[in-house]
Amino acid sequence: MSAGTLDDLTLVTGNPNKLEEARRITGVEIEGVEIDLPEIQSLHLEEVLRAKADEAWRRVGRPVVVEETGLELVAMNGFPGPLVKWMLDAIGPEGIARTAIALGDPRAIARCQLLVRDGERTLFAEGSTEGILVLPARGDAGFGWDPVFQPDGHDLTYAELGREIKDRIGHRGRAWSALLVDLPSLL
Repeated sequence: MSAGTLDDLTLVTGNPNKLEEARRITGVEIEGVEIDLPEIQSLHLEEVLRAKADEAWRRVGRPVVVEETGLELVAMNGFPGPLVKWMLDAIGPEGIARTAIALGDPRAIARCQLLVRDGERTLFAEGSTEGILVLPARGDAGFGWDPVFQPDGHDLTYAELGREIKDRIGHRGRAWSALLVDLPSLL
């Protein structure tokens, strides 16, 4: 890989919250660039991620990291997965929780995949956290579905846990931690 350190990677995201979390989790002021990447419509995180990484590499021309996150509702056999962004836009986090609860199973899996691409090689990392969706929404921290996602083993939602705990047990934190373990082998 042509990148020398994590500092040499550029996180391509239009979500400032994701960039902030990545910086906190890694302890590195990762450069972020906002590019509106096309998102193919697929229920497979890796397929969406690869398409985003190809386009990010083409546009940025230097080592990039892209992220794809999904929320898999057990009651819906994993749907919406990576399409959760559109479901959030349509019905919001409480609507997603109401859907799962109305279907009789509030369990969900929050999943994050990262892909590092430098034009020659790629490196995948994944993190996931199981939990339940709760109503009413609770907490003021976080973003997306954080106020309705209560990770297993906790009585608080992501939005109530605080950054330190969420970063440690959350799907994004687990993905970045896995990436940091494997990244030195490519640098």
